Amino acid sequence: MSHNSIVSTKYWHNLEDGRIQCDVCPRACKLRDGQRGVCYVRGREDDEIKLYSYGRSSGFCIDPIEKKPLNHFYPGSSVLSFGTAGCNLACKFCQNWDMSKSREMDTLCDTALPEQLAQTAQHMGCNSIAFTYNDPVIFMEYAMDVAAACHELGLNSVAVTAGYICPQPRQEFYAHMDAANVDLKGFTEQFYKKICGGSLAAVLDTLNYLKQETSVWFEITTLLIPEQNDSEQELHQQCEWHYEN
Repeated sequence: MSHNSIVSTKYWHNLEDGRIQCDVCPRACKLRDGQRGVCYVRGREDDEIKLYSYGRSSGFCIDPIEKKPLNHFYPGSSVLSFGTAGCNLACKFCQNWDMSKSREMDTLCDTALPEQLAQTAQHMGCNSIAFTYNDPVIFMEYAMDVAAACHELGLNSVAVTAGYICPQPRQEFYAHMDAANVDLKGFTEQFYKKICGGSLAAVLDTLNYLKQETSVWFEITTLLIPEQNDSEQELHQQCEWHYEN
């Protein structure tokens, strides 16, 4: 892997037992030297947590914005979509598992610096760039730099995300985003733990944050899986939560 794809990060802290804890997402991976987090693209090196996928992108495609899906954010416009390797969840129904669980980033990803992506999107007549296929919170440093380059050219930045991120990095990440589609994957802690390897409460906290404390336009998607997250009771509880919040 090119050395340029490895960058320092700031959301981590030292533990008394000598390990370092990553503070980007609620997984709170506790790492010894040379270890990677569950997301695989963040790991410990030189007594800090580094990102290993900066400038490494894949899955380039020009889509209608409705495919993200965002139905009320510049409808009819085009968006340049891309992702990287890795993910901080482990959804058993993942449609992009070949990217989200890849451990071969050099063969999977092309080099694409933030300014290059923004210029390409502008050249192709896109209104926005979307971070998709895998969750951009795990490569937030790269995503934020791409968003900044987009804003310099008058383009928008869109996060397609599961919303599984801690409060402090969440504030910085969404300060760079214009829109988001948040995958609310189910509405029970059991589903999140068993099927996704995550936590419902953390995602609901992100949704509340987006509505109450930001100007980010966001829409919510729930993929219904028969006999897993589609019971009448669960859907009723989810709709009630949306109405009340």
